[in-house]
Order: sequence, then C-alpha cells, then structure tokens
Amino acid sequence: MRTVIQHKFMTLPGLLIVVSACSGASIPTPTPAIDPVATAVSTITPEVIVGHISFLASDELMGRDTPSPGLERAAEYIAEDFRSIGLQPGGDEGTFLQRYPYTRTAMVRELRAVSVTVENAPARELEFGSDYYIIPSPQEARDVPLVYGGPAATPRPGISGVAAGAVVMFEVAGNPLQGTGEELAGAFQAAGQAGAVGMVLILDETNTTDSISEMAGGLAGAGFATPIPIAGVAGSQIAEIFASSGMDLSEARADASGQAVALEGVTFTLAAPIETSEHTPPNVVGILPGSDPALRDEYIVFSAHFDHVGVGMPDAQGDSIFNGADDDASGTSVMMSVARAFASMNPKPARSLVFLAVSGEEKGLLGSEYFAANPTVPIEGIIGDINMDMVGRNAPDTVVAIGREFTNLGALTDRILSDRPELGLVAIQDPKPEEQSFFRSDHLNFLKKDIPAIFFTTGDHPDYHKASDHVELIDGEKITRVARLVFYLGEALASGRETPAWLEGGLEEVQAAIAASGGG
Repeated sequence: MRTVIQHKFMTLPGLLIVVSACSGASIPTPTPAIDPVATAVSTITPEVIVGHISFLASDELMGRDTPSPGLERAAEYIAEDFRSIGLQPGGDEGTFLQRYPYTRTAMVRELRAVSVTVENAPARELEFGSDYYIIPSPQEARDVPLVYGGPAATPRPGISGVAAGAVVMFEVAGNPLQGTGEELAGAFQAAGQAGAVGMVLILDETNTTDSISEMAGGLAGAGFATPIPIAGVAGSQIAEIFASSGMDLSEARADASGQAVALEGVTFTLAAPIETSEHTPPNVVGILPGSDPALRDEYIVFSAHFDHVGVGMPDAQGDSIFNGADDDASGTSVMMSVARAFASMNPKPARSLVFLAVSGEEKGLLGSEYFAANPTVPIEGIIGDINMDMVGRNAPDTVVAIGREFTNLGALTDRILSDRPELGLVAIQDPKPEEQSFFRSDHLNFLKKDIPAIFFTTGDHPDYHKASDHVELIDGEKITRVARLVFYLGEALASGRETPAWLEGGLEEVQAAIAASGGG
C-alpha cells in the first residue's frame, strides 16, 4: 500500500525528473543563493585574529606605550590593513591617522630616591618595585624628618605641630590607590595644612611584592604627578625603620595619647622628579561608506584601543615588556577582522561604518576623548558605538556587555545570541560593578556625547597589566565567536534593520553616573 501511494502522489520534483528522462530535455541545476552575511562572517577566523594579536603584542613593539616608536609601528600596521581591505582614510589630511596633542609627564628614573638615615649611619636605600612604589612629583623631600600620622582615614591630631617640612606616614588598608580615594582625602588635607613635603602610605600585608612591583611599573609611566611625592612603602620596611630609631610601630599604633609623633634621629628622602615633553600620538580611523542614500550619513563606530603600558619592572622570569595581548591587542584585532568582513560584503551595508583604533587609553582615554571632541565624521551622524577591550580570555561561554541595561543594544545582543546558538555565548552584566569598568574604556567618551554604546569584554585576569599578558594565553576559538557576535550586532545596525536607542530613563541614568564620577 505504501508503494502505491508514493507512486500515485509523486512529488513535483520527482515528476520533473520522470518527464525529463522521457523527453530527453536537460533541466539546469539551480545555483544556490549566496548569503552575503554568511560569506562575510566566514572571513572571521582564529588565524586572522590571532595573527593580528601576534604582531601587535610582539616584543618588537615594546608594549605600545603612548607615545613610543612601538605605538607608531602598531598604527602603521593597522592603517595598512585598513588600506588593503579598501576602507577610506578617516584621519587627518587624507590619511588614516588622526593625531592629538599630548604632554608626557614621566619620572626621571635615574634621579629617583627613597632612603632612610638613622643618626649618623649611612643612608639605607629602599628597593624600588619591591619595598615601595612612588608617584612622581616636581617637589623633592631630601633628608627631612619622618612623622607618624596614624590612619589615613582619621589622621591623628598634632600633625600640624610636627609635620612642617617633614614626610608624614599614614596607615592604609589594601591598595590605597584603588577606589574612590575617600580614605586618603583626610590624610592629604592634614599633610597639606601642616606643610608636609612628602607622604608615605604604610602598606598592609595584602600588598605583596608582586602587587608593589605592578604598581611601581604602572606609576612610573602613568603620565601623572602629585604636588608632593607620595610613596607606598611595605609595612615591614616601616617597622624596621621604627626599630632602628628605638621605637616600635605596634606601640605607636596603640599609643593612648593618639598624637602624631616624629621619629627621633631619623631623616627620610623621598624624590621622584619628573620631566615633560610634547607629543602627537595617533588614532587610526578607517571608514566604510554606506550604500543607502537615505542612511549613509549615519555612522556606527567600532572602537578599540591599541596602546598598552610599555616597558615596566621585570617579572620573575626577567620579562619587562608588557605586551598587552589581551589588553587590548585582542579588541583591536577583533575590530580589524570585523572591518575586513564588512569590507568584503557586496552590496555594502546601508549605513556607514567607522573603525576607530585609539591610543592613550591607558593614560586616561585620551585618544577616544580627542576623537569624540574632534570627530572626522559629523558628530550628529554617529548613532552608536560598539567598543571592545580585553575580549580574548576567561570562561568560554561568557562575554560581559557593559552598559547593556541602558540601551536596546543589550536586548539586541541577546536576540542575536539566541538566534545563533553556534556562537555559544551568553552576554552578562558587569559581575564586578565595584571595579567601575563602565568608566574605564573608550565607549565612555561616546556616552558623554549622549551616543548609545555597548562595551564588550571577557573580563579581568591575573595577567592584567603584567608582562605575562602574552598571545599564547588568548583563546583563539572564543575570541572568534566574540568577533562574530560583534559582526552580527554591527550588521543588524548597519543594514538599517535596527537603530541604536536609549531605553526609557537610560540616558538619564548614564548622565547621572558620569556626573557622580566627576567625569561629566
């Protein structure tokens, strides 16, 4: 029965085959339709992305500090890639480079000194990066009295009577340079009013040799200074200084009088002079013009920073080059691969696309700040920003979408991930909002212009801002899936099917958060 029914109700394709066979006519095989999106996304591969990272994070670029020869080489590399895939120059005077003014403030390392002298004994030098870190300053404190001022959050009374022309020590918890700085506010005020010429932050046991070394390297090239030199010194070193003067640190802490006290027979030197120089570091800007006359004047920006922190303190393996493979050669390489995918499409997307590689992020989001203030396309035409920073590590199934709760880009990302399970990703909210990642990457400067933005990252890890942030630790398979997510999100916007928009109250929340941070 089944055979009879199948024959009686032969399908149309089957009937055509029979007729064709009887008549001798040939039926051409239909050409499969080409999906331009699928073709474009297939160009995003681990080989392409990791290849870019391998160059950007190589030792020959010396950590891509802003400014540096390595940064310039990275900019040339990105510009040449943009040129090769057919993007239009979006920088200055028909080039891919947009330069901005930058005054570099750097520590004069050979003149740095932190030492203690007890009575008439020779001065004892503390070891930079092991015993202490220091914030540079144009002022020096050489062979001056040393005063114990108690906790930084609640400075002891009597500081004004003993701290004029002295270095004042304050107790701090954890890393005192992270967070809001509220704990240090009272100490700064007390030291300033007393006429102190330097400050020492007594670091507790949570500050290891490794963390002190990391802070030392970062501060040496961070590009900022304070009115008086400020050093973080290991608590064990301070205890030794107390002991050499015939005093006991624990007794000073427990002193019932609660008064600030000068250490008898002890003088201290605190010096980290600075030098300044003028530079014009580069951003790299490539543009893919839109194909729709009604939408080509609207721009979607893809941003990532290509600078890192240069050369710092050697680690246990003797490596002093901070390659920054994840931070942020990863985001830059994702952006470059996404640019190549879009450039391969025919026809091109409806809206115009800007691919923006910025420098100076590690110095305070400088490159993106300059671009947002001096855009090379009309600022009113920029309708959204997709930013990528540190996207190559951690859990294989997770990407963090910072700011997803403020615009429709969060829900759109979720829909893409639902429709494309092969991406194998879940986009989550910031799991550590106390670290304020919302304010720590280049999307922020677009948010300040009221432009909807989303910031993709795969999160922090133990190699952050260390010489160990190497390309070998990048998860090539995961970063490819993240890049394809960025492409699909960008394609939904570039095609005109979706438009970035603030959710109800979202812009007001962002504006309030920026204002509260002091960055409004």
